[in-house]
Amino acid sequence: MPRFRSPFICAILLLASCVRPAPSLNTELGELLEALPGVYVGMAPKALSSDGTMQKLVHTFAAIDAPQFGEKALYYQVSAENAAGPVLQAKIFVFDVQSGRQSNIMRAFILDTAQAGNGLHADAARLAALNPSELMSFPEDCFFSWSRVSEGFVGAGSATCTYPSRAFKQRIRPEMTYRILGDRFEWEEALYGEDGSAVVTTNGTLTAFRK
Repeated sequence: MPRFRSPFICAILLLASCVRPAPSLNTELGELLEALPGVYVGMAPKALSSDGTMQKLVHTFAAIDAPQFGEKALYYQVSAENAAGPVLQAKIFVFDVQSGRQSNIMRAFILDTAQAGNGLHADAARLAALNPSELMSFPEDCFFSWSRVSEGFVGAGSATCTYPSRAFKQRIRPEMTYRILGDRFEWEEALYGEDGSAVVTTNGTLTAFRK
């Protein structure tokens, strides 16, 4: 006996066969964690000063196994001149993997540069010895939210983040953006003090290219 379908049902079935569901946040997170790791080299104002003095910075992103921080974590290091040069900045980035999350969130822990040294990401014993409670972290509303763009991913800092800074002896409001776009890493950073002026700034976008 022949079966009949209404035109309305046929249209729904046809539409469903043509439209693909949007990639899940887990898929995007996996692609982001594949895109970020690497070594990127670029020029930047020395100590982010405005006197025109430039230096070469080496940005290293590496996936790490550090379950005490989280299931998905990256080590981020900024060195002067070369990857083995003096470490200027070292962080551990931890990504939210909760199933109910609304976006791909990344939080940061800051390591003392002497504690980080070089090659921390490849030293399982040193990584295992790190205690998150002993590292500097930020308030709950300080995080990066990553989203996909045509060439890669953009991570934007939370607009509500403020924190007390021991280094600057005042409350700081950061504005930060990271971009991973093919073979380049872009970053913008400004730290605003209590009077609204920038105490540290990149003065726009800085670019480093994958080695």
